[in-house]
Amino acid sequence: MGADVETIVINERVRLDKRKDSPRWQARVKLASGEWHRFSTKTSDLDEAKDVALKFYYAADERLKNNLPQNTRKFRQVAEYACERMRNEMAAGGGKVVFNDYITAINRYLIPFFGKWEVVNIDVAALQKFDTWRTEQMGRKASHSTINTHNSALNRVLDEAELRGWITSSIRPTLLNKGVKPKSRGTFSPEEYKKIYTDLRTYHEKTYHPIARETREVLRNYVLFLANTGVRHGTEALNLKWRNIGWFTKEGERYMAVYPSGKTGVREAVVRDRTVRFLDRQREMNSALADMTLEEVIDAKIDDYVFKVRSGTKVDYYNLVRHFRRYLTENNMERGPDGKQRTLYSFRHFYATQGLVRGMTSDLLSSQMGNSPEVISRFYSKLSPRMNAELLSGRAFVQNTSDDAPAKPPEVAEAVIVAPVPVSELPTAAAKAFELFDAGKIGEAALLAALGVSRTGYVATEAITVRALASIEAGRLSEDGLIKVLGN
Repeated sequence: MGADVETIVINERVRLDKRKDSPRWQARVKLASGEWHRFSTKTSDLDEAKDVALKFYYAADERLKNNLPQNTRKFRQVAEYACERMRNEMAAGGGKVVFNDYITAINRYLIPFFGKWEVVNIDVAALQKFDTWRTEQMGRKASHSTINTHNSALNRVLDEAELRGWITSSIRPTLLNKGVKPKSRGTFSPEEYKKIYTDLRTYHEKTYHPIARETREVLRNYVLFLANTGVRHGTEALNLKWRNIGWFTKEGERYMAVYPSGKTGVREAVVRDRTVRFLDRQREMNSALADMTLEEVIDAKIDDYVFKVRSGTKVDYYNLVRHFRRYLTENNMERGPDGKQRTLYSFRHFYATQGLVRGMTSDLLSSQMGNSPEVISRFYSKLSPRMNAELLSGRAFVQNTSDDAPAKPPEVAEAVIVAPVPVSELPTAAAKAFELFDAGKIGEAALLAALGVSRTGYVATEAITVRALASIEAGRLSEDGLIKVLGN
């Protein structure tokens, strides 16, 4: 210690220190880890200070014998260490994109509730109180995925505490998830999609606010990008940079691929050919790239965000959400026929359902979109995006026209082209059941009964599978109904 500090040695593991400018004694106790734990005795009396220090020393030894931490820290301090570690891992290129979600959860929910708690005191009862508080804060029961994120974030904090010896594995609470099970989001019909991208061409002209105009310009390209790539709205799409876009050649044909970083890490996703136009419009909005061609930008691996507004900043996530929600409200499109709410994330669902209708397998879409096939995976074989570049780029579904045929008019150039899927003729009863169901004359339960999904030996034919997928796309059949039709 310094010359201005008086030190009293009680034993080889306990010290008392007092600075000349302070009347109170500070205690130092050496823990089993070799770390010196410092704390104030809150007294200027030497005998009282010795008593406080020795009580901590003996209590720490007793805790060690019972496999408990000898000292602990406030949750806020441990959480800040955990956030710093995640930021450092991401900066070094070894972290995960989802760490950003964990840090947000820690700062928005965990620290506000647990901040002043000793991390060692977080147990099952504390977690139950947190769950009640979180429900009050959100105004609803948290979803299954939200709770998973919060649990993962809390585990990062507890890992940090255990690493530093502030808790032990024996007293760590088990984190459970009793959140609301996830439901599929609403989607759009091809007709609704066409209306949306058509309206968005001039939507920015309906406001005089400069930030709103810029945001709506990007919104048009952003919506088209989501609908033609299947990339996740938010972290995946908005963090995409020009260096994450590239070309590859297969059998003399060149295809574009993007490399978003999402829940499953970086993946390759082959985009539909028309996506080039949307990206080129984004390039033109960037003043630093306006004098370059899209080819030059991609070849140069520019380390800049794709979705930037004209003023030069990355488009704001919440502004995009706000303006798209406003558009849906203005056009009475917030919910689909199935009653499900539509959001920007619905374009991922739209991409998937259109892909299934065009004949893509669920395993192919799973590889392309970076998720699990789940519902109908056992009906299809596993294929990779690059092996099916013709499908994913849209070329396999563009109908050939003769040289003298009129070109496709610009107003439908951005629409999703759905090619008819060749299927065998449906059995008479099944065909009639679907006809009545689509006309609204029978409900889902009657449809399922007519198809005989509960009968022993029932097997969904390819024709019934495609017909059911068309019904779910139209917003008539529920996802639970689809699962029953498929025999799951």
